[in-house]
Amino acid sequence: MRLDLLRHGDTGRAGYLDGSTDSPLSNVGILQMERQTARGGWPLVIASPLQRARRPAEMLARVQACQLVIDPNWAEIDFGQWDGRPRVDIEADRGDRSLLASYYDDPQRLTPPGGEHWAAFERRVRAALADAYVRSAGQPTLVITHAGPIRMALATILGLPLQSLWAVRLGYATRIELDVGREDDGTFWGELVEIVQP
Repeated sequence: MRLDLLRHGDTGRAGYLDGSTDSPLSNVGILQMERQTARGGWPLVIASPLQRARRPAEMLARVQACQLVIDPNWAEIDFGQWDGRPRVDIEADRGDRSLLASYYDDPQRLTPPGGEHWAAFERRVRAALADAYVRSAGQPTLVITHAGPIRMALATILGLPLQSLWAVRLGYATRIELDVGREDDGTFWGELVEIVQP
């Protein structure tokens, strides 16, 4: 299966921890998404329900007449009390700064206050991948989602260690193309084909 993972475009909120916060795309973000999807060729498009991913997916499905599936498992991780706040504001509080640093060091150990536990996030992204693999029926598939789910999908497909996830630069509208396979036991494997920045 050819799988393209596409991060949503610019929202004008760089530096914010927008997980479940439902920010729309900026005009720049809309143009980025149009450029990154112009080549088409995806009979199936899957998107997070958050509008910054869903709306460009809906537009693409209309323009290119492809099947569209909205899957909540592709939503960004919920940062709880940090969600929707600028990172600099969180870091201004000594206690939150320490918690945030610990979270980025080891997200499996620490959950943002009131946020989604990493294990739950990992389970739902794995479920999203499994569903996409079945739905694709071997055809090229585009998933429009967020940086967190893309990193988790890369870890799952390529076997990347969790600590290396933050080293993958995923700017707005970054598209990553993969060849993906799946063993009989459900284990994914794959090859990184291309990374396309906007």
